[in-house]
Amino acid sequence: MIAIAERLAGQLNPLLVHAGIMFDTTYIIEARKDGITANDLRIQDKKSGYIVYRATTDSLAKGAGTCAKMMFDIHQRHGTAGYNFLGLPGAVLPIGPGKPMTANSMDQLLDGILTGKGHRFFCSQFLVYVYQFVGEQNGIAASQMFNVSDARVSPSTLASLLQSNHRFKEAGYMLPDAR
Repeated sequence: MIAIAERLAGQLNPLLVHAGIMFDTTYIIEARKDGITANDLRIQDKKSGYIVYRATTDSLAKGAGTCAKMMFDIHQRHGTAGYNFLGLPGAVLPIGPGKPMTANSMDQLLDGILTGKGHRFFCSQFLVYVYQFVGEQNGIAASQMFNVSDARVSPSTLASLLQSNHRFKEAGYMLPDAR
């Protein structure tokens, strides 16, 4: 469904349909139908392929892994970081320009998740939120990490943003069934 929507919207990479954050060498943390989940790439999703991008600084890379793991742990305990099934239309066909989240709005979102109010994430939205949040923690404005609104990024667009962002480098590929 995501590939079809991206293709109809004229996205550059319509075969890129999902986004996640590597926590360690085998686990990817991602927003899926069950909310924020962790999957062992050696077992789950073996039939999926991945383009792998890495942050160019350790503080961003480690911070993103830690933040994603924290969000996973919170969701496992409280169920407050669910999946945004309606995120696709906003990600593929954004209405209006959107604005990057501010440090204050990101803190409010996290406070809401911690206090049980919850928040739903689309897969690429989760990745953008984590990196914008970690960027702010490292003195980098959210707009300098990704100059987009958190809900207005499809997996295809995210791949293009990562490829053109000096804070990330393409590290390689994980081919389907080749783990």
